[in-house]
Amino acid sequence: MRRNHVLALARGTFLETVRDRVFYLVAFFGFVMMSSTTILSPLTIGAQGKIVSDVGLAAMTLLGLLVVVFVGSGMVRKELDKGTITTILSKPIGRREYLLGKFLGLNLTMGAMLAVMSVMFLLMLLLSPGAFSLRFGVAFYLAFLELSVVTAIVVFFSTCVSPVLAAVFTLGAFVAGHLSESMRDFGQLQQGFVGQKVATVVYYLLPNLEVFNVRGSVVHGDPVTAAHVALATLYGICWTALLLLLAGAVFSRKELRG
Repeated sequence: MRRNHVLALARGTFLETVRDRVFYLVAFFGFVMMSSTTILSPLTIGAQGKIVSDVGLAAMTLLGLLVVVFVGSGMVRKELDKGTITTILSKPIGRREYLLGKFLGLNLTMGAMLAVMSVMFLLMLLLSPGAFSLRFGVAFYLAFLELSVVTAIVVFFSTCVSPVLAAVFTLGAFVAGHLSESMRDFGQLQQGFVGQKVATVVYYLLPNLEVFNVRGSVVHGDPVTAAHVALATLYGICWTALLLLLAGAVFSRKELRG
């Protein structure tokens, strides 16, 4: 019974985000891809295909990030302000199930956007001779995993801070997640013991989002091993589960006002 309520909540969240017209970003993605193809047409065939691919994959991730951050940061606060959350929680659904439903709904929105953009991306590559390849499916999949982790991050922050701070903290976590290895390496170069330990602690406290970044390898035709994909999948699932558990623990102690 609770599973049905979670799925219904996820469906409602998906439909709500669609009504917010977030899919206009898909049209913007198409414009970016068409523009990049037109602008880069004077280049050689090989260079054109690689640059268009790189631009397209980066645009997919960034537009997905925008949807997750700006929709997810105010998702819980919106229902708190409207008072509708007390009506939802009066049904046989707990607060953790509520957050799970919200996460699944937002993830469904993000996944649908990525799917549409992926099709558009592959169609555009057909206009760049020699660029089309099914290996881009690995990049699409890992981009989805990365944004799933980011979705869990924004759900966590949305339970404990304001929407503005949730957006800022999530964007900060995204940037830091891609720089975590560099920060760790930089910390190891420091002379002080404290600086080294702080860098190491920060590295392990933040999800390493570079694990999901295989854009360079895919664009240049370098192999992405099945072992890497499997480990990245496990890594993403573990971080997503941990963040949702933390979000549920915080939200279960939050005082709600009807």
